[in-house]
Amino acid sequence: MIILGKDIFLCKTLCRKQTKIHIMSSKKIDFLLPADVVAGATSGILLGDFNNWDSNKGVALKQQKDGSLKASVSLQSGSYEYRYLLNDGRWVNDTQASKYNYNSEFSVENCVIEVAAEVAPATPKSTAKTVKAKATAEPVAEKTKAPAKVAKAKVAAEPKVETKAKATKTTKAKKA
Repeated sequence: MIILGKDIFLCKTLCRKQTKIHIMSSKKIDFLLPADVVAGATSGILLGDFNNWDSNKGVALKQQKDGSLKASVSLQSGSYEYRYLLNDGRWVNDTQASKYNYNSEFSVENCVIEVAAEVAPATPKSTAKTVKAKATAEPVAEKTKAPAKVAKAKVAAEPKVETKAKATKTTKAKKA
């Protein structure tokens, strides 16, 4: 692994011999607590690993028209545990969380969010050979005209065949 800066690093995959750039940029994540979970609370804060569970650094939840509470946080890739602390003193979980992690110290389940890293393949050095097309002596237009000539020849040949067939029938009729 090669660190290029605090936000970008290179990771070389040996089995594929391909270098990838992992961009550790932050992503805006929206957290939404539904109105039925909020119940009588009118505000709250979002706490988690991303703010060291420090209530002084808690992200304020804004009340929406439908009664839900919402907050947005910019997070870098990784796994984060979090919960909501409402102004009525209740700690509540995100009902839409895809995963929960049991915290034995507080005998509670924390919500877990996984923020995926963006991976962009580095510009590979091209080792492919350049193949140049060979010029042909015939222009393309002549190639397309050739089948038309063949078709005309078949049409012209058909009446001759019919004439010979009629002549053969006439000859057979005379013999009989």
